[in-house]
Amino acid sequence: MNNQSNEQEINRKRKNNMSEIFCTHHENLRVEEEGEDKNDLTLRLMSFRPTTRPRKQSPERNQSNLPVGLPSFPPPPLPMSQSVSVEPVRGSLRKRRNPSKANNKDGNNEIIHPPFPWATNRRATIHTLDYLLTKKIITISGEVQCKRCERKYQMDFDLKEKFLEVGTYIAENKSAMHDRAPDIWMNPLLPTCQFCKQENNVKPVFSGDKNSINWLFLLLGRMLGCCTLDDLKYFCEHTKNHRTGAKDRVLYLTYLTLCKQLDPNGPFDR
Repeated sequence: MNNQSNEQEINRKRKNNMSEIFCTHHENLRVEEEGEDKNDLTLRLMSFRPTTRPRKQSPERNQSNLPVGLPSFPPPPLPMSQSVSVEPVRGSLRKRRNPSKANNKDGNNEIIHPPFPWATNRRATIHTLDYLLTKKIITISGEVQCKRCERKYQMDFDLKEKFLEVGTYIAENKSAMHDRAPDIWMNPLLPTCQFCKQENNVKPVFSGDKNSINWLFLLLGRMLGCCTLDDLKYFCEHTKNHRTGAKDRVLYLTYLTLCKQLDPNGPFDR
């Protein structure tokens, strides 16, 4: 009986000891779990904490941290702007020369003293036919010289008669000229000498001064072909005509321009 009671007592104590051990172990586990939860929460909060970067200090604040003993120097002055001289490019642009406005070789202006009563005070320009008839100028004279006997004398042309011959020839043959002087103008048929009677032998006299060329006399006698190419270029230069090209070209322009000056309403347009 006593032995049985002792065994029961021993079993009860074992049960109590086991229950205490179990409770103690369970309490320890709960404490550890709570600690882990707190640590986990702490780690999570730290992972979401915003990161703050240190601000860069401005130059004024940095200067305040400089040692007191160092001298402060002012900033260097800005470099002055230097003017760069650019030389113009020479020869890259070339202005086209206008023949009508080119200066003549004598260096004078267009106004001259009229060399003949039928000439105006402008270079290479004659009066109109109406003006000359109004002034009773009906005969045009000029100086000629025979190539054979070398006699010089004055020859006269009737203004209306000779101009009618020249104007009629131009009106009938202009379309076939193709802006070129015909051979009869390039190699004109010269008058017969009144002294030696040599045919095709009298030529007009040129003084050498282009201002004194007797343009109307040469036109009426159809002796403009006796002019040199330089003389014809001079005429075209001062009458706003293109003065470059062969002689037959500038001679054609000279004939038409003189006829246009004499009769502005005639069929003498180019």
